Amino acid sequence: MGKQRRSTPAKKAEAAARAQQLAAAKRRALATKAAFTAVAAVVFGAGLVVTKHTFAGHSKEPTQALATPSRYVHIVKKNLLEAGVVGPAQAPPGAASAAS
Repeated sequence: MGKQRRSTPAKKAEAAARAQQLAAAKRRALATKAAFTAVAAVVFGAGLVVTKHTFAGHSKEPTQALATPSRYVHIVKKNLLEAGVVGPAQAPPGAASAAS
């Protein structure tokens, strides 16, 4: 049939050394993935914070209603009434029949 492969002590030592190299490479790859994920999460979080504080649409303080001072409103109403611009409603002219 076929020849059986015989393992020599040198090949066994070489295989063991290769297995150790692969295990070390896997550990390094896992550590690199974890570090990259942590850095990405920190950068993403920092981006959210920066966006929240620099975007013009976000209100940083509660809004206040804009209102004119009551004294100003009183003066404007008084001046408009004196000028006749604003006044009490006038009654419509009475109905008149046309001469035929």
